[in-house]
Amino acid sequence: IRVGYLDLSEVSTISGINYDLFTHLICSSADINSTTYQLSLSSPSDENQIANFADTVKKENPSITILLSIGQGMDTNYSIYSSMVSNSSHRKSFIDSSIRIARLYGFQGLDFAWTAPNTSTDMFNIGLLFDEWRIAATKLEAINSSRQQSPLILTARFRYSPPANSYLLNSIQRNLNWVHAVTASYYEPVSTNFTAPPAA
Repeated sequence: IRVGYLDLSEVSTISGINYDLFTHLICSSADINSTTYQLSLSSPSDENQIANFADTVKKENPSITILLSIGQGMDTNYSIYSSMVSNSSHRKSFIDSSIRIARLYGFQGLDFAWTAPNTSTDMFNIGLLFDEWRIAATKLEAINSSRQQSPLILTARFRYSPPANSYLLNSIQRNLNWVHAVTASYYEPVSTNFTAPPAA
Protein backbone atom coordinates (compact mmCIF):
# COMPACT_ATOMS: atom_id res chain seq x y z
CA ILE A 1 0.00 0.00 0.00
CA ARG A 2 1.39 3.39 -1.03
CA VAL A 3 -0.90 6.11 0.28
CA GLY A 4 -0.86 9.82 -0.45
CA TYR A 5 -2.96 12.63 1.02
CA LEU A 6 -4.09 15.35 -1.37
CA ASP A 7 -5.30 18.51 0.36
CA LEU A 8 -7.67 20.20 -2.07
CA SER A 9 -7.35 23.50 -0.21
CA GLU A 10 -3.66 23.67 -1.11
CA VAL A 11 -3.77 22.74 -4.78
CA SER A 12 -5.45 24.59 -7.60
CA THR A 13 -5.78 21.49 -9.76
CA ILE A 14 -5.61 17.74 -9.33
CA SER A 15 -4.22 17.15 -12.80
CA GLY A 16 -0.48 16.90 -13.33
CA ILE A 17 0.05 14.52 -10.41
CA ASN A 18 1.85 11.24 -11.09
CA TYR A 19 -0.91 8.91 -9.93
CA ASP A 20 1.18 5.84 -10.73
CA LEU A 21 3.13 6.52 -7.55
CA PHE A 22 0.12 5.53 -5.41
CA THR A 23 -2.06 2.51 -4.80
CA HIS A 24 -4.39 4.64 -2.65
CA LEU A 25 -5.03 8.38 -2.70
CA ILE A 26 -6.88 10.21 0.06
CA CYS A 27 -8.78 13.42 -0.66
CA SER A 28 -8.59 15.84 2.24
CA SER A 29 -10.75 17.01 3.75
CA ALA A 30 -14.41 16.96 4.61
CA ASP A 31 -15.63 18.23 7.96
CA ILE A 32 -18.59 17.81 10.33
CA ASN A 33 -21.50 20.22 10.58
CA SER A 34 -21.59 21.62 14.11
CA THR A 35 -25.40 21.46 14.29
CA THR A 36 -26.43 18.33 12.42
CA TYR A 37 -23.20 16.33 12.86
CA GLN A 38 -23.49 15.29 9.24
CA LEU A 39 -20.51 15.26 6.96
CA SER A 40 -20.18 18.62 5.26
CA LEU A 41 -18.08 20.10 2.51
CA SER A 42 -16.63 23.52 3.31
CA SER A 43 -17.79 25.41 0.24
CA PRO A 44 -19.36 24.97 -3.20
CA SER A 45 -15.88 25.07 -4.74
CA ASP A 46 -14.74 22.26 -2.43
CA GLU A 47 -17.82 20.28 -3.40
CA ASN A 48 -17.03 20.79 -7.08
CA GLN A 49 -13.44 19.66 -6.60
CA ILE A 50 -14.47 16.63 -4.58
CA ALA A 51 -17.15 15.80 -7.16
CA ASN A 52 -14.50 15.84 -9.90
CA PHE A 53 -11.85 14.08 -7.82
CA ALA A 54 -12.86 10.48 -8.51
CA ASP A 55 -13.31 10.96 -12.25
CA THR A 56 -10.00 12.76 -12.65
CA VAL A 57 -8.01 10.23 -10.66
CA LYS A 58 -9.62 7.21 -12.29
CA LYS A 59 -8.90 8.58 -15.77
CA GLU A 60 -5.23 8.87 -14.86
CA ASN A 61 -4.98 5.53 -13.06
CA PRO A 62 -8.05 3.25 -13.14
CA SER A 63 -6.56 0.86 -10.56
CA ILE A 64 -6.03 3.48 -7.85
CA THR A 65 -8.25 3.32 -4.75
CA ILE A 66 -9.58 6.65 -3.47
CA LEU A 67 -10.73 7.59 0.01
CA LEU A 68 -12.25 10.72 1.52
CA SER A 69 -10.61 12.07 4.67
CA ILE A 70 -12.73 13.56 7.45
CA GLY A 71 -11.17 16.06 9.83
CA GLN A 72 -8.12 18.25 9.55
CA GLY A 73 -5.66 16.67 11.93
CA MET A 74 -4.52 18.99 14.71
CA ASP A 75 -6.67 21.83 13.32
CA THR A 76 -9.92 19.88 13.76
CA ASN A 77 -12.48 21.62 15.98
CA TYR A 78 -12.14 19.60 19.17
CA SER A 79 -15.56 20.35 20.68
CA ILE A 80 -17.51 19.35 17.55
CA TYR A 81 -15.77 16.01 17.17
CA SER A 82 -15.93 15.25 20.90
CA SER A 83 -19.65 16.03 20.90
CA MET A 84 -20.21 13.88 17.82
CA VAL A 85 -18.50 10.77 19.19
CA SER A 86 -20.08 11.13 22.64
CA ASN A 87 -23.72 10.87 21.51
CA SER A 88 -25.24 7.86 19.72
CA SER A 89 -27.65 9.92 17.58
CA HIS A 90 -24.82 12.29 16.58
CA ARG A 91 -22.68 9.30 15.64
CA LYS A 92 -25.51 7.86 13.53
CA SER A 93 -25.97 11.18 11.73
CA PHE A 94 -22.27 11.30 10.97
CA ILE A 95 -22.05 7.65 9.91
CA ASP A 96 -25.07 7.70 7.60
CA SER A 97 -24.02 10.94 5.91
CA SER A 98 -20.38 9.86 5.50
CA ILE A 99 -21.35 6.62 3.77
CA ARG A 100 -23.86 8.45 1.57
CA ILE A 101 -21.34 11.10 0.48
CA ALA A 102 -18.61 8.52 -0.13
CA ARG A 103 -20.84 6.61 -2.51
CA LEU A 104 -22.30 9.74 -4.10
CA TYR A 105 -18.88 11.02 -5.15
CA GLY A 106 -17.32 7.67 -6.04
CA PHE A 107 -15.03 7.16 -3.05
CA GLN A 108 -14.08 3.62 -2.11
CA GLY A 109 -13.35 4.38 1.51
CA LEU A 110 -13.36 6.87 4.38
CA ASP A 111 -10.50 8.05 6.57
CA PHE A 112 -11.16 9.44 10.08
CA ALA A 113 -8.50 12.06 10.76
CA TRP A 114 -9.23 13.49 14.19
CA THR A 115 -5.70 13.17 15.56
CA ALA A 116 -6.12 15.06 18.83
CA PRO A 117 -8.69 13.40 21.11
CA ASN A 118 -7.81 14.66 24.59
CA THR A 119 -9.37 12.23 27.03
CA SER A 120 -9.83 8.53 27.62
CA THR A 121 -13.58 9.16 27.26
CA ASP A 122 -13.02 10.58 23.76
CA MET A 123 -10.95 7.53 22.85
CA PHE A 124 -13.55 5.12 24.20
CA ASN A 125 -16.26 6.94 22.21
CA ILE A 126 -14.13 6.80 19.05
CA GLY A 127 -14.03 3.04 19.57
CA LEU A 128 -17.84 3.01 19.70
CA LEU A 129 -17.93 5.09 16.52
CA PHE A 130 -15.70 2.61 14.69
CA ASP A 131 -17.89 -0.32 15.81
CA GLU A 132 -21.05 1.41 14.58
CA TRP A 133 -19.41 2.69 11.39
CA ARG A 134 -18.31 -0.81 10.35
CA ILE A 135 -21.74 -2.30 11.12
CA ALA A 136 -23.51 0.41 9.10
CA ALA A 137 -21.12 0.07 6.17
CA THR A 138 -21.52 -3.72 6.15
CA LYS A 139 -25.33 -3.52 6.30
CA LEU A 140 -25.44 -0.95 3.51
CA GLU A 141 -23.19 -3.07 1.31
CA ALA A 142 -25.49 -6.06 1.86
CA ILE A 143 -28.52 -3.99 0.85
CA ASN A 144 -26.75 -2.59 -2.21
CA SER A 145 -24.94 -5.79 -3.22
CA SER A 146 -26.64 -5.69 -6.62
CA ARG A 147 -24.46 -2.66 -7.47
CA GLN A 148 -21.39 -4.90 -7.17
CA GLN A 149 -19.44 -2.26 -5.26
CA SER A 150 -16.48 -3.26 -3.14
CA PRO A 151 -16.99 -2.90 0.63
CA LEU A 152 -16.04 0.53 1.93
CA ILE A 153 -12.52 0.77 3.30
CA LEU A 154 -12.41 2.38 6.75
CA THR A 155 -9.14 3.85 8.01
CA ALA A 156 -8.03 6.40 10.60
CA ARG A 157 -5.13 8.74 11.16
CA PHE A 158 -3.56 8.85 14.63
CA ARG A 159 -0.66 10.63 16.25
CA TYR A 160 2.59 8.71 16.67
CA SER A 161 1.87 8.09 20.36
CA PRO A 162 -0.45 5.06 20.67
CA PRO A 163 -3.99 5.69 21.96
CA ALA A 164 -4.00 4.86 25.67
CA ASN A 165 -7.33 3.07 25.63
CA SER A 166 -7.68 -0.68 25.23
CA TYR A 167 -11.26 -0.48 23.93
CA LEU A 168 -10.18 1.86 21.14
CA LEU A 169 -7.25 -0.38 20.22
CA ASN A 170 -9.52 -3.43 20.07
CA SER A 171 -12.08 -1.49 18.02
CA ILE A 172 -9.35 -0.43 15.58
CA GLN A 173 -8.36 -4.08 15.13
CA ARG A 174 -11.96 -5.18 14.60
CA ASN A 175 -13.17 -2.45 12.32
CA LEU A 176 -10.46 -0.61 10.40
CA ASN A 177 -8.61 -1.82 7.35
CA TRP A 178 -5.46 -0.03 8.51
CA VAL A 179 -4.22 3.02 10.41
CA HIS A 180 -2.10 5.95 9.22
CA ALA A 181 0.49 6.88 11.83
CA VAL A 182 1.32 10.59 11.79
CA THR A 183 5.11 10.69 12.02
CA ALA A 184 5.64 14.44 11.90
CA SER A 185 5.77 17.18 14.55
CA TYR A 186 7.60 15.09 17.14
CA TYR A 187 9.38 18.25 18.19
CA GLU A 188 8.56 21.82 17.26
CA PRO A 189 10.11 25.10 18.38
CA VAL A 190 6.72 26.31 19.60
CA SER A 191 6.16 23.32 21.89
CA THR A 192 9.64 22.23 23.01
CA ASN A 193 12.68 24.09 24.25
CA PHE A 194 15.35 21.87 22.72
CA THR A 195 16.45 20.86 19.25
CA ALA A 196 15.37 17.47 17.90
CA PRO A 197 14.13 15.93 14.65
CA PRO A 198 10.60 17.08 13.67
CA ALA A 199 9.89 13.69 12.11
CA ALA A 200 11.08 10.12 12.31
